[in-house]
Amino acid sequence: MKSTSGQAFAPSAGASVQAIDGRAALVQQVLASRTFAKSVRLTRFLEFICLKTIEGKARELNEQQIGIHVFDRSPDYSASDDSIVRTQARLLRQRLEEYFEHECPTSPEIISIPKGGYVPVFEPRSGRLQSPAQLHGSDVAAPTGQIQVASPEQQTTSQRIPEGNAKRRSLSLSLSVAVAAILMAVLFLYLWRINRIETPSDTLWSNVFSSGRPVVIVPSDDALVLFEELTQSAVPLDQYLSGSYLQKAKLPQAGNTPLSSEWFAAHQYTSTADLNLAMRLGRIPEAVKSNVETRNARVVRIDDLKSRNVILIGGIGANPWVSLFSKRLNFDVNYDWKNSQGYVLNKHPERGESEMYRDATSDGSHRSYGVLAWLPGIEDDGQVLLFQGTGMAGTESAADFPFNVNSFRSFAKQIGATPEKMPYFEALLETTSVGGNAPEARLVAFRVIKP
Repeated sequence: MKSTSGQAFAPSAGASVQAIDGRAALVQQVLASRTFAKSVRLTRFLEFICLKTIEGKARELNEQQIGIHVFDRSPDYSASDDSIVRTQARLLRQRLEEYFEHECPTSPEIISIPKGGYVPVFEPRSGRLQSPAQLHGSDVAAPTGQIQVASPEQQTTSQRIPEGNAKRRSLSLSLSVAVAAILMAVLFLYLWRINRIETPSDTLWSNVFSSGRPVVIVPSDDALVLFEELTQSAVPLDQYLSGSYLQKAKLPQAGNTPLSSEWFAAHQYTSTADLNLAMRLGRIPEAVKSNVETRNARVVRIDDLKSRNVILIGGIGANPWVSLFSKRLNFDVNYDWKNSQGYVLNKHPERGESEMYRDATSDGSHRSYGVLAWLPGIEDDGQVLLFQGTGMAGTESAADFPFNVNSFRSFAKQIGATPEKMPYFEALLETTSVGGNAPEARLVAFRVIKP
């Protein structure tokens, strides 16, 4: 198993490889569950603390370090003034209890996070109070006052059940058990079908990953974003592909180290949020069965996009490839580098809509916008899923939207989605973050895209 930083789980000193593999497999199972599929932040939180614990670095797990590495706080932030780690830890404990109680009640081992700390505990379920279903069949003494049946040796002749009656009762009991098992199986399949197949997001994922075509995920290029911030100018796709933008730029120096064209050409970066989304997408059941790969935006070529279904992450400033589809979209995500402000251009406003949606900061809160779009691929060959944003928070709002069951179900109903087909669409979302903690995004407007 790998962490969001790409480091594999390594055995700690004195730990057996079997124990390490077992804990890593359990963590992977939990992260891939439906319980955690709705929350990128809790997934990052759990993965980080489990990785540190399995590596034997549990002593490093404190509020300050978690805030820095999981919630992207600055190294000098004050944990006493910012309660995000404590708040998310409470949610994480609740989510773990929900998973092991409802989604995976038969798991022999569980993960818990004792209150007062952030070190996860891997323990057998038998160490906790078990449910009646788990106690069934185990060697448990009958409670005081419960009627106990004596063994045949203890029974008198007059108390023994006649052999013929015993056989009939045994046959009747077997038939009852068989009927009950069949009914339980039918109920399970019914509930599974309701909860799994008929979810609109599952329809979207089936269209993305189950069309028989390979899928390529292209995260943002954060080195490109740094270049654009330094030069205060956007980089078109043709210059990005040829690399000509690096030759003609006059770059300032950062400290004593010049950020030269050679430096940018040699470095490839992407954000942890994009990597988390790529991992989250890769854990979707439909994706597990498909041929999915992740590539840096700089090494992708147009032929790659023509032969595969494509998932692009980031706005046009962070991922120039989205410019190939701008003409088909009504909501054009862009960035004003000179004023350091993201915005969304509404090309054809409808009643009640604005022509422009700009990022804004007020009273300590920051408003951002995201666009989730599902549309035909280049030359109508294949299909494309876009997660765009005016900034990181905006992109994250677009990433969370299809994983929010209630919000996405309501949206899918509005655009006429069916269990078999998801229409092409674009959805404009607004999110307001306070102290880096963004609540659920609000759907501002949408369009149905005609193929």
